[in-house]
Amino acid sequence: MKRNIPICMLVFLVASAGAQSRPDFSGTWKQNMEKSPTKSSWLKSYVNRIELQDANLKVTTTTVGDRGERTYERTYVIGTEQKSQDREGDQFTANVKWEGNVLVFETVEKEHNTILTSKEVWALSDDGKILTKNIHRSGPRGESDQTYVLEKQ
Repeated sequence: MKRNIPICMLVFLVASAGAQSRPDFSGTWKQNMEKSPTKSSWLKSYVNRIELQDANLKVTTTTVGDRGERTYERTYVIGTEQKSQDREGDQFTANVKWEGNVLVFETVEKEHNTILTSKEVWALSDDGKILTKNIHRSGPRGESDQTYVLEKQ
């Protein structure tokens, strides 16, 4: 007697295999200031602690600069649009999604009558030791591109 795999089980297996092939950005990442094309005169250290589990993403960023150390945290649900507002009343809409093996963050900020957009793309090196962040921003002051190279700690 032949046994057939139910279609729903086959779909689950294919989906699981696809999900497992995505890179895992989890870990502590420190910017390599020499290898990052984008330079900042005030920034002395930039560290991300990234926790990625299924669609839940938590990024804790610590910067050290001329004004001391600052830490802030952001959480995302990959594939879900999220809206928030800061203390000044600026409104943010963020959407994080997978595009192949890269993670893409698209953000729209409404600041009074101004709209600022950014697209940040995270790519992991084949050996999993380098995280490259490419950021494109646009707004009333024009467009800018930045690239940051972070190394796994």
